[in-house]
Amino acid sequence: MFRALRQIFLRQPIPAATPAELDALLEANLRYSAPAILRDPDQLLAPRAPLVRRAPVRQKNVRGGTLSHYRLPTPYAPIDPDYLPRFRRYQGLSELHVFAWRHDRPAPLSVLLLHGWGVGDRRLHEVEFNIGRLYRQLGLDVYFYVAPFHGLRRPPGHRSGELHPSVDIVRSNEAFVQTVQELRALISMIKEGNGAPLGVMGSSLGGYTSALLASIDDRLSFAVPIIAPASLADLFWEQGEGESVHEEARALGMTLERFRAAWALHSPLSYQPKVPRSHRLIVGASNDGLVTRPHVDALWEHWGRPRRFEFTGGHVLQVGRGAYVRELATWLRELGLLPTRP
Repeated sequence: MFRALRQIFLRQPIPAATPAELDALLEANLRYSAPAILRDPDQLLAPRAPLVRRAPVRQKNVRGGTLSHYRLPTPYAPIDPDYLPRFRRYQGLSELHVFAWRHDRPAPLSVLLLHGWGVGDRRLHEVEFNIGRLYRQLGLDVYFYVAPFHGLRRPPGHRSGELHPSVDIVRSNEAFVQTVQELRALISMIKEGNGAPLGVMGSSLGGYTSALLASIDDRLSFAVPIIAPASLADLFWEQGEGESVHEEARALGMTLERFRAAWALHSPLSYQPKVPRSHRLIVGASNDGLVTRPHVDALWEHWGRPRRFEFTGGHVLQVGRGAYVRELATWLRELGLLPTRP
């Protein structure tokens, strides 16, 4: 599986043919990673407009409430004017997709779920995140967001996740800007409908994004990154060792330090978290061969060593994932966000 994912990522051409072109690309990339931007990421990551409310395109009754599928216009517009024509050619990016499991009566707590790289199918993640248990047994309102270039937002002719994140530094930065702007606008919409506390939980790429959200949005009541790298630049650099594209990048003058700087905008390590330390839970997998323990350690250390939990299994075959849902329930009750069981 890892070899297949690496091939999807690494088969794409590097967007620079000479060292001078790479230097120019990284210079232009400062629009995303200049020190002034990292000091105030809202310059790029705050939504420019609220979400336009629409009726669900599909809705059905579930026990005690409804499951709704929403398609909403994105509030995002590209930062780089040269990226705009490409963005318009990618079918499926102009609308965001959200699935909502909501109770007939306002729930005491809501959670926003973010999926991993290369996936995005709602039915798959119902199983992965144990959504039935979150909704029915814990009584949460649950929202599942589909990321750009994934699932229902996959441009025709491309695999889910093939175009983001990728070796294209600009497209990756823009896609993270789009993701975060959409999620923050979605948070506003959710809280307008139900003012109860709202948290974020994500797996892999979604865990990375949940850690980023927790670093820039103080409206979140809790954050749970699961099998999440602290730095995608470090993870991709490590996974690329021995591949031809890695050697080509080195020959052009790319280094790990330059790569980190190019992707600093969306790295949780660039910021101090806004979610209180006691409301952060980091989840790892003891047999994860992709996001290994040192990657999880880096986020844990940066976040001040908050509560941590490890389940058995790996990155893809998440044997024992139900254990972290039990840990989540216990933790949320200890925080007072969920009622204590009799």
